[in-house]
Amino acid sequence: MSEHVGNGMEIVAFLHCGQCLAERPSDQSPRDWAQLEAGWTRQGLQLWCKRHECNILHVDFEGRKHPANTTRAAALDS
Repeated sequence: MSEHVGNGMEIVAFLHCGQCLAERPSDQSPRDWAQLEAGWTRQGLQLWCKRHECNILHVDFEGRKHPANTTRAAALDS
């Protein structure tokens, strides 16, 4: 049995392009400097650096289906 897959911010370790981190201006955070794309591939999921046109991560699901949550969390009222 798998755990519930939420749609809130649950990231505990961020993924970044090593070249981007090395070139990042000191006045910008890695988040603001990043130019990343994520998408489905025939094997699974890939994270791509747009700035350097290179792979950051490519996960092969080996044909298996995994639980996923593609819903958007409700906006919080101010």
